[in-house]
Amino acid sequence: MGLAALDMSVSLDGCIAGPNDTIEQPGGERFSLHDWFGDPDDPRGSETDLRELAEVMQAGAVLSGSRTAQQTHHWGGDHHGMGVPIYVVSRREPPPEVAGMPLVHYVTDVVDAIAQAKAASGDRHVHMIGSAWVPTALAAGAIDELRLHHVPLLMGGGRRIVDVLPAPIGLEIVRVETSPKATHVRYRVLG
Repeated sequence: MGLAALDMSVSLDGCIAGPNDTIEQPGGERFSLHDWFGDPDDPRGSETDLRELAEVMQAGAVLSGSRTAQQTHHWGGDHHGMGVPIYVVSRREPPPEVAGMPLVHYVTDVVDAIAQAKAASGDRHVHMIGSAWVPTALAAGAIDELRLHHVPLLMGGGRRIVDVLPAPIGLEIVRVETSPKATHVRYRVLG
């Protein structure tokens, strides 16, 4: 079974979105945390950044919170054309448009959602995006890795990747890759 990997771009002060992050304006004004992605078809892109993005696209399932899913309009029912199931953690019923999206599954419990996504992903990883559900998943030991793309930016406020945890959680650095636009660090979550 594959790993459950939280995969997020994050500012150096721990923010994944700016102060004015809304459904209509994902990330807030002048959001730039994903600029390291670049254009996959641009040969001038950093090999490191393109390799990190290619690893995201090898996921066997996607898991996000409902806010992210709403901001992206559920990726049109197919996360960047990957053709893999999308699990959305939400206590609310899915919006009506999701009825026409067979790959999108709403699950109320985050630990159950991660288990379903891991089962569906086979031996590939689960690409996880979000923040609201992360403390619960970390405390339950349901996240295997954090794949953080540290962007050289201080946002000074906004939505943080984790605000409160019931206890410290140890991490082990597994891999560090650098480019001019980001430092990509993979951490193993220690039990």
